[in-house]
Amino acid sequence: LCFVCLCVFCVHESVGRIAGSVLETPDLLLHEVSVAMAAGQESPAFFALVQASAGAAGGVFASFVLQPVEVAKTRIQISTSGDLTTFGTLRDIAEKEGLLGLFNGWFAKCTETGAKNFAYFYIYDGLNAAAKQRFAITTVVKLLLGYIAGVGNTLANMPLEVLATKMQLESSKGLGVAAVLRRLLEEEGFAALYTGLGYNIVLCINPAIQNTTFDKLKEAILKVMSQKSPSSLASLTPIQAFTLGAFAKAIATFVTFPLVRLKTILQAGKFPAAPTGKGGHSQLQRSGSVELFRAISVREDRPPAEQGLLRRLMELYRGVGSALLKSTLQAALLYMMKDQIESTVAKAFKLTSKVFFRRSGRLKLGSFSGRPLAS
Repeated sequence: LCFVCLCVFCVHESVGRIAGSVLETPDLLLHEVSVAMAAGQESPAFFALVQASAGAAGGVFASFVLQPVEVAKTRIQISTSGDLTTFGTLRDIAEKEGLLGLFNGWFAKCTETGAKNFAYFYIYDGLNAAAKQRFAITTVVKLLLGYIAGVGNTLANMPLEVLATKMQLESSKGLGVAAVLRRLLEEEGFAALYTGLGYNIVLCINPAIQNTTFDKLKEAILKVMSQKSPSSLASLTPIQAFTLGAFAKAIATFVTFPLVRLKTILQAGKFPAAPTGKGGHSQLQRSGSVELFRAISVREDRPPAEQGLLRRLMELYRGVGSALLKSTLQAALLYMMKDQIESTVAKAFKLTSKVFFRRSGRLKLGSFSGRPLAS
């Protein structure tokens, strides 16, 4: 988590140099946040911190609740034969590995989700707040800001994602995070922690599409609500946030799913078998994207000649049902919890500031009393 925070601050400093003096350096950020909290104001830095904290908390909750579906989704995506269903896979895992098998890798996955959500929402909302002070925020601008936030998030949290994927496999049963990490480094080296990085950089468009869709729909609904009741402050209900979050994630997931599946296969170390001219299959090692896509579009338990274009296209979306179920429910729970947690997090930060900070941002207690927090 310290590594994640360091990466976020480095991205933050680079963004500050581009966006101007709204969010300049990590040192000034801490001082600005403390002053804003003590004064009861909401600066761009404070707003980004609240959004990131609420997003991380909501993400961890949703990830833990849906971990069984995540395990089933991973198992289906790396398979290349058979007609697997989400509930059938869940039943098989429970029968072979017990109920605890449905929660394989839950700690790594929750840690990954919390860190990724904190980094993403921090960068995204920080950039958004900075950009609003300079120009109008259009759909294209939101997509661009979302993509930049996704790239920063990916670079910081890629090793956690690879570990979480490895721990959901049957071969990692009974192993802890440290044991899986040690085995991965011994067998494949440090570079394995960034397996599929190129695909992940491209897939940063996924959260960009998701958050842009959600924000635009939210703005439209709040505008209608404000027109109907001008005297009251418009806000989404938990059910509205849940529905919008599910819809936005469904669109983003369906658009990018073939690439998501290929990335999962590579991270799991399960290289697909490519069809040969003799009607069989030969095991692929690392190859180009075209060969890999061609390989995962063909089922291994049927002759390639019997699989037409439509069948191959459907095979690229193998496991999309479980992915949609898991991702839409997780996004829906995340947005629902995030909106509810947001005000609580803001109040907690402000309450803490009254205890520890002066209105100038100086500490009240300890050996640093009277010195700025940034010092």
